[in-house]
Amino acid sequence: MDKIVIIGFIVGALILALIINFVGEKKKVKNFEKKLKANFGKLVRKEYDPEKKNSYRAYYKKHQNDNSFSIDDITWNDAEGETLFTSINNCYSSCGEEYLYYRLRNVDLNASKEDIDEYVSQTDKLIEDEETRIKLQLAFAMLGKTGRHSVFDYISLLGNVKRIPLFIFFIIWIGYIAGIASIFVIGPTAGICFLVTWMIVCLILSIYNKKTIEAYMTSFEYIVRSLKTTEKIVGMKIPMYEKESKRLAELRKELNGIRTSFLSFIQTSNRIGIADLASGMVSLFNSFVMIDLFLFNLMLKFVIDKEDTYDEIFSILGKMESQIAIANLKASFEDTCVPEFVEERHIKAEDMIHPLVENCVANSYDAKRGMLITGSNASGKSTFLRCVLVNTILAETVYVACAKNFSLKKSYIYSSMSLKDSLGGGESYYMAEINSIKRIIDSLEAGDNIICFLDEVLRGTNTVERVAAATEILRVLDNPNAMSFAATHDIELTYLLEENYDNYFFREEFRKEEGSDSEDICFTYKINEGRSDTRNALRLLEIKGYPTDMCEKAKRLSQNFINTGEWKAD
Repeated sequence: MDKIVIIGFIVGALILALIINFVGEKKKVKNFEKKLKANFGKLVRKEYDPEKKNSYRAYYKKHQNDNSFSIDDITWNDAEGETLFTSINNCYSSCGEEYLYYRLRNVDLNASKEDIDEYVSQTDKLIEDEETRIKLQLAFAMLGKTGRHSVFDYISLLGNVKRIPLFIFFIIWIGYIAGIASIFVIGPTAGICFLVTWMIVCLILSIYNKKTIEAYMTSFEYIVRSLKTTEKIVGMKIPMYEKESKRLAELRKELNGIRTSFLSFIQTSNRIGIADLASGMVSLFNSFVMIDLFLFNLMLKFVIDKEDTYDEIFSILGKMESQIAIANLKASFEDTCVPEFVEERHIKAEDMIHPLVENCVANSYDAKRGMLITGSNASGKSTFLRCVLVNTILAETVYVACAKNFSLKKSYIYSSMSLKDSLGGGESYYMAEINSIKRIIDSLEAGDNIICFLDEVLRGTNTVERVAAATEILRVLDNPNAMSFAATHDIELTYLLEENYDNYFFREEFRKEEGSDSEDICFTYKINEGRSDTRNALRLLEIKGYPTDMCEKAKRLSQNFINTGEWKAD
């Protein structure tokens, strides 16, 4: 009787714990839904450690040579692409996160108007239909992420995993049956001793084998979890994703050998971050019985043979969740637009802003040939270039621009703006510059349509040769197949290239604060037509308290050069 009471108490305690866990999960899911609703329409910049960066780049690296133009590392760094990605990224699954990164770095120059319209329509509906958006986000949150390593880091290596013969597992299970039977046949003491010994042996085997293939197990679990999410999304029957759902259903049939009903036995963690007592119990059970290792070995070959099928499933799921991130981007600003792609050499924007610059000043422009931008230090030239660059990337990759209107010709995107000396590679700043610009000229000579952005062309060399070389480089880039944006301090270029480029400039003002004799500099950050007629470098030295005598001598040297064209010691 006492044994029955004890057993009843244990069973009752477990049932109560599972009920409390279930209620707790439901509550956390509801809180998660509230968080999703509250955070929609907000860009939140996140930081990732280097290992995590390798994870979200994996899909991009695998598909880098697809039939599209891939934005290279120089241009991506100039656009502060990693910050752009991490600010836009609100994906809760590795599928969405990795696909979003891939999408932001790949330009499909052959995308049809129908494909673009469909993508835009789906994104806009995700803004309007909160219920569908939340359902999808919950599904992707339950799918979760793989951690520091992408599933693609391991899926191609699964063939190298040493498989455990399946008969080994049957021996293990027979051993447990024999141990339980021995309790009744031989006696409780001997039987329990045998059973405990057998459990310890199995635990050692489990730990040893899981340590060897732990990362592969995580990837394998994610594949099964992805298929579970596929089934869930197909079952939602979302009208705007009818085509995607149909294809997902077809792909799922090709992977029937992988059963999602086995998921509870192979899951290694709970991806949404909700404490899961059942998962913990299954994990403990697997440590002794090794059902997860058995299923891994049972379905391993099937996964290897169907890598391309899974890749397509990953892509479709990734596209769907990444569109939620783009919908969030569009909802974060009052003015965004769908870019208009034109056939002629032309780029035009109305009230364009940089999505990552707080309280950004909006600028408008209408350029039918290259733009040469001048202005004094810190007036906004480089920020403007980055603003156009970032909006061009967003326009050509995810069909969004942070402007009231934005039109351009579809083109390859290049820049040469934020280069550094490569001491380890033995490359000077000047060498880095000329190599960077050469790749742009090579693309143009290959017949590509390009948009390029250059900041202080050849700043790494002397003034005379810089002006001469920069003039001829920019003349080469004045081409019917190129739209070039260049910023410079060299006013000489505005005269040498006035037949090739439209001149624009940024200005500053010096103001005295009320009740103060000191001046301060104020920038409008508004672009103006024409060439800059002001310089502020020496004035800033005065404002910042440099010695008066030094500043006066520098002024006389500067003015004398302007008057005579020669440098003469004071």
